[in-house]
Amino acid sequence: MKRILVHMVVIAAVFLPSQLGAEVSVRIKDLVSIEGLRENQVYGYGLVVGLQGSGDSRVELTRTSLKNVLKNLGLEEDITNSKNVAAVLVTAKLPPFTRVGDRVDVTVSSIGDAKTLKGGLLLQSPLRGADNNIYVVAQGQLSSSQSGERRGRNNITVARVVNGGIIERGIEPEIVNNGMISLVMHNWDFTVADQIQKAIEKKYPDAKPVIVNGSIQCTVPGEGTVTEFISTIENLEVPASFQARVVVNEQDGTIVMGGDVRISRVVVSRSGMTITVEGSSRKGSVALIEDSSTVKNLVDSLNVIGASTTDIIAILKAMKNVGALHAELVIQ
Repeated sequence: MKRILVHMVVIAAVFLPSQLGAEVSVRIKDLVSIEGLRENQVYGYGLVVGLQGSGDSRVELTRTSLKNVLKNLGLEEDITNSKNVAAVLVTAKLPPFTRVGDRVDVTVSSIGDAKTLKGGLLLQSPLRGADNNIYVVAQGQLSSSQSGERRGRNNITVARVVNGGIIERGIEPEIVNNGMISLVMHNWDFTVADQIQKAIEKKYPDAKPVIVNGSIQCTVPGEGTVTEFISTIENLEVPASFQARVVVNEQDGTIVMGGDVRISRVVVSRSGMTITVEGSSRKGSVALIEDSSTVKNLVDSLNVIGASTTDIIAILKAMKNVGALHAELVIQ
């Protein structure tokens, strides 16, 4: 069978020069986060009332909790057999620099045998952090997505209280330790870390950035404020350089390429895929892919010759197995 050369060079001439001639620059703030500047999780226990007979039916915890609530209100009546109440866990995420009086959304999840929390009201519930201190007090009307109801699913056991949590204890994160701040990269890469280090050192020689334990530590200069220093660093731009990776979603046929993905010289043959030789009436099912081709060029060329998404995914897998695909292949 005659070998067929898929001329990737023509396609590469269209796409590659612009990519190689102008590197993409990314702000440092999009690549790193400040150590200590993070969300904080809180959680607690509560009761949801006002359910129309869809609450817990045989949960002793719910009955005891309801009885204690009524007792605190000075009521001794026994209505603990009511199915209008449900025991729930209440969770929330607190952004950094929260202040007393700020409001946050809270999520309510049933822990009993309630059929649905739809239409319920969360009673006042304290939410604690990992240090066992109370940071939020939550209360309010439950709301849920209407999409599930349109599909006929009315058994809602997870709901939200929008702005239902009030901050009772503020959080002041410590981002400066011993006169230094630490930049933690979202995805560690030595090349990008070196670029960040050089960019900071060029702008602030006194910062003396160093890489320590996977983070870039910088000394806060004497002049200016910490806020100005961090803001300036975050807006510095460095050339983007990421690991070569191809992500394939087999369910919907999506192929996403990241980084400078390269392919070595390889012969591709797949049953059911037909390639027509230019200037000839002969057809075959074998293609020769030249060195230094990219996955984008490969996919474009395979699309031109009529390869399906299933064919392309199968070929990428085979290329990875023989070592011709020089990138991490992620199958979802």
